[in-house]
Amino acid sequence: MSPSKQPPLGSWARRTEQGLVAEPATERELTEVIHVLADRGVKLHRDLALSRARLTEIAAIGTESMTVRVGAGVVLQDLDHHLEPHGLTIGPLSPAAMSLRLGEFLEGPYAGLRSIPGGRLEPVCTALSAVTSDGRRLETSRAPRSAAGPDLSALVLGAGGRLALVTGAVLRCMPFPERDVRVAFSFPSAQAFVTALQRCVAEGFWPWRVHADSRSGRVIAEVRWAASVGSVERDRELLSRCVEEAGGRGAGEAEREGPVSVEHESTWDAVRASLEQGRAVQLFRLSLTTVVARGDVEGVPLNETTGWTSLGSRLLALDARGVFGGAP
Repeated sequence: MSPSKQPPLGSWARRTEQGLVAEPATERELTEVIHVLADRGVKLHRDLALSRARLTEIAAIGTESMTVRVGAGVVLQDLDHHLEPHGLTIGPLSPAAMSLRLGEFLEGPYAGLRSIPGGRLEPVCTALSAVTSDGRRLETSRAPRSAAGPDLSALVLGAGGRLALVTGAVLRCMPFPERDVRVAFSFPSAQAFVTALQRCVAEGFWPWRVHADSRSGRVIAEVRWAASVGSVERDRELLSRCVEEAGGRGAGEAEREGPVSVEHESTWDAVRASLEQGRAVQLFRLSLTTVVARGDVEGVPLNETTGWTSLGSRLLALDARGVFGGAP
């Protein structure tokens, strides 16, 4: 950045070895940052970095509504620890996702999505607040899911902070599980494993983590899920039935520690191919069509920004001055 374009250092900015970092403590300060950048012709993400680590408010925890209002700088793992005494959790997210701040999780490749029973993906947030490139506040309403009209959250989720910057969100929580259940199975093939998991997910089983590896032509898998005391046996029966119908059977203890690697958004076909090649995989956020996977498996890496479609690029016209840096 040229000296003439250096924005004035205020309480919201500091210098690091990597360059200038804007670190607002409030939504109002973030709006100030945006106006200063626009006035100076400085581009976020390119000339200056942004940290929302100071936006750490956790408020309005509703044990009956099972919601919580969270600032964009809160680390999801810390949030989950904060919710536990209230009997709540944000649900089954992968380890890498849990290490992110809320703003990063909503805006980044994870797009703020988690799996829910039935094999669908849904946004963790039910409403969010953000600031646009012209300094205006964007706030989505907590409308019923059947309400008509555009969902403005789509401008934020997965957009990499190029259309609006999240300042906070209202998150849907879930009851903190009473039981953490782990069961191991053996399958005659990778295809049998995939068939069984897809079938049980479609019928409402909700695995939080699956570790699978190939041994002498068979696939040994440990399935982990969380449940209430009253639903453990029902879930176990459903899982066992789907496993048996696919030709699988119960097995002894599986390895608890799966492969640690970059997480990918992968398809079930990619998981099957990896197991057929004798590799181990660890699966999270299981849905009917995709999973978040660790191990040597093909997929879209979730530790880097993904490319934009032509439609997404056209949406950048909303930031006519390029304050947020344009397409990644």
